[in-house]
Amino acid sequence: MLHFLTRTPPQEINEKVGVLLKIDVTELMNHRSDEIKFDYTFDPAHTDVPCVEMPSDVTIAEGGIRVVGELYDTLGSMMFKAHVTVNYTTPCARCLDDAHALLEFDVERMVITDRSSLSNDDHLTDDGEWDGEGEDVICVNEARIIPDADIMEEISLSLPSFVLCSEDCPGLCPKCGKHLRDGDCGCKEEKYINPKLAILQKLLENQE
Repeated sequence: MLHFLTRTPPQEINEKVGVLLKIDVTELMNHRSDEIKFDYTFDPAHTDVPCVEMPSDVTIAEGGIRVVGELYDTLGSMMFKAHVTVNYTTPCARCLDDAHALLEFDVERMVITDRSSLSNDDHLTDDGEWDGEGEDVICVNEARIIPDADIMEEISLSLPSFVLCSEDCPGLCPKCGKHLRDGDCGCKEEKYINPKLAILQKLLENQE
């Protein structure tokens, strides 16, 4: 049996935040359903759980994150699997104008009902140091899960460090700062001259 869940669009989330951003897993927990499908949108400003902060130069519009996936039972365990699409803007790495970018990735988490089953020693080395890995799990709270924090974390880890407004963006003039796509700025290109040979360059210019 399949159970479908579609969350309310972003414009309606503002009034009912804290209710619509929770996925009810009662059907799975009671084995009345084998699968719950979901398709919803959200953004960092409209979620009711603490999430990792995005870089200051990244802007995600209202409803800019779309999450499409399913919760399903596998051998008595619940799994969360989703495809995430993120529409965002960030400065172009060459001209600094706003670049509109699209980020897509998949998220998969095990869903657990008992947080105490997570041992603090699971990710310790023999020397008692943290091994740098975290738990890929989502905990159920009052028969519901809120995956937004996990999704935001994956977004922060997946954001590229180099985004262009267009593949052929020529950037800015390094001397005057004018957009080179608007045409030649008239600045003379300055070539690097080894200081030890600078006196020879002056002699050549005097001969001209």
